[in-house]
Amino acid sequence: MAPKGKGNGKKKGKGKGNSKETKCKANSDLYFPKEVVFNILSRLPVKTLLQFRCVCKQWNKLIYKPDFIAAHFRRSSSLQRSGSSLIIGSRHQESNNHVLSLYNPPDSLVELDSPFPCFFPNMYIVGPTNGIVCLFNPPWGELITLWNPAMKQYKMVQLSESLPIQGLHSLASVGVAFNYQQNDLLVLRIFCVELLSPVPNHIEMYSTKSGRWKKLKNEMVFYILEFICNAIVKGVPYWLVCMPDKFGVRAVLMRFDVGKTEFEKLPSIGRRRQHQFLVDLEDSLCMLDWDHKDDCRIDVWVLDDVDGWSMKYSVGTSFRFDQILGCLRNGDIIAKNDKGVVFLCDPITMSVKEKFSLDSKEGSCVVVDYSESLFLFGGMLPVKKQDVQDKVARKKLTRACLKFLTGQPSEIVLP
Repeated sequence: MAPKGKGNGKKKGKGKGNSKETKCKANSDLYFPKEVVFNILSRLPVKTLLQFRCVCKQWNKLIYKPDFIAAHFRRSSSLQRSGSSLIIGSRHQESNNHVLSLYNPPDSLVELDSPFPCFFPNMYIVGPTNGIVCLFNPPWGELITLWNPAMKQYKMVQLSESLPIQGLHSLASVGVAFNYQQNDLLVLRIFCVELLSPVPNHIEMYSTKSGRWKKLKNEMVFYILEFICNAIVKGVPYWLVCMPDKFGVRAVLMRFDVGKTEFEKLPSIGRRRQHQFLVDLEDSLCMLDWDHKDDCRIDVWVLDDVDGWSMKYSVGTSFRFDQILGCLRNGDIIAKNDKGVVFLCDPITMSVKEKFSLDSKEGSCVVVDYSESLFLFGGMLPVKKQDVQDKVARKKLTRACLKFLTGQPSEIVLP
């Protein structure tokens, strides 16, 4: 007679068939080779992949591997050419708060939880690069936030020890780059000197891999008019700058060499029409050239490393527009008219694919092309949902502080 509790002499332990992990691994190996699993998972949206982390440990580890993240982003970017996602930054007319929204045509706008402090008066958007969006406040970029909207995580970049020199520097221009060999996201901050200043620009770089700022060697003098880089193509940022020479001041195109960590000059297209806009079009640097004429014609120029600038094509829109907000990587042009209506235009058929209106202040709308990514780096935190009551409390506190500072009666009780 078998003793009670012994299970007829069978020992309890970690057998090969008792573990869920082993069963998952055995079943996945039986029906799907690892290469097939890798190929299938790398084609799925980030939201689905995050849910699949709970399937088994093998899938959870795979999703966070650098080679899988890179493969997933390449496929995400290629799919974007047929149907793009947009991140739209604006300022609400009544509350004056920064609003970040995601738009997947033809779906409706979805407001995102913003990691950027709402009490800062201004916010600029740089990127995205490898799925990371950079948010910062002008004119010096003291507060820089790196944000992955798909993963809903962010990091506040530590303050740099460098300070602008009064009377020498006019503003700081911020750009973002990505070193694919080192798998490192880089933030560039350029202290722009006054026009015709003989002092070279102060340039510094923040590495997400090291978590530190580093001053870069630079002997060139150039003047930048914008708070952000004009375009980012395959992880490389570009700026349109003014550079003095023996003939005076001329427009120059600058590119940041990620491998050498230095700036280099490129041939400029020259001033042809009233407005120019640098864009990333099918992984090439292009220039949109237009002016406010009745025909609303846009010339599209492309830069080749060997042949220089050449006209790609010229398009005419079926609507009048006041401002170009951007260009998607598939060639669709984003424009806005004087009534605040945003148009998504197909340059081949010259037709309007989508149009929508934003309840935002004049001149506050920014639209960027977005490809979702799994890429994260050390120190990133989940974006918390902003509680409505917390927003109201901060508004009341700010209003009361302003009244107190201006000598008006306030509700603040001082101890």
